[in-house]
Amino acid sequence: MTKLDPTVKKETAYIAVWVIALSLGMQAVFLLLRRWALPVVTGNLVGAVCAIGNFLLLGITVAKAANGPADKVALRVRSSMTARLLGQAAICALAVGLLHTNVYATLLPLLFPRVGIAFRPLVDRKRGKTAETEAEGSDLLD
Repeated sequence: MTKLDPTVKKETAYIAVWVIALSLGMQAVFLLLRRWALPVVTGNLVGAVCAIGNFLLLGITVAKAANGPADKVALRVRSSMTARLLGQAAICALAVGLLHTNVYATLLPLLFPRVGIAFRPLVDRKRGKTAETEAEGSDLLD
């Protein structure tokens, strides 16, 4: 097995922190609304694992594609996106259909990585980093 790129590790850990934090917040909302139950917890776990796994696979694909010919990079990333999207849909559908997880708790965590990405410039600015000075990822976990 090949070694995972350090940037992929760091970025995936950054996204995992956001997904976990937002998942805990979502659990709190379900609890406050008195809708909290085991299907909410299991749905959240499935959705969070899918979201983090999707981001990890994206990072691995981009890292591998970056070492290849430039004309093949876009094709490889696009085909990976299709496969990852179908995989996420299948896993979430199985979780809702077979495990009877809460639909919202299963699907909302898939949006959490986008929140982490949206807040990335603020986190980097707070740490005194700009896109020009630091290209190796976030130090949120360091």
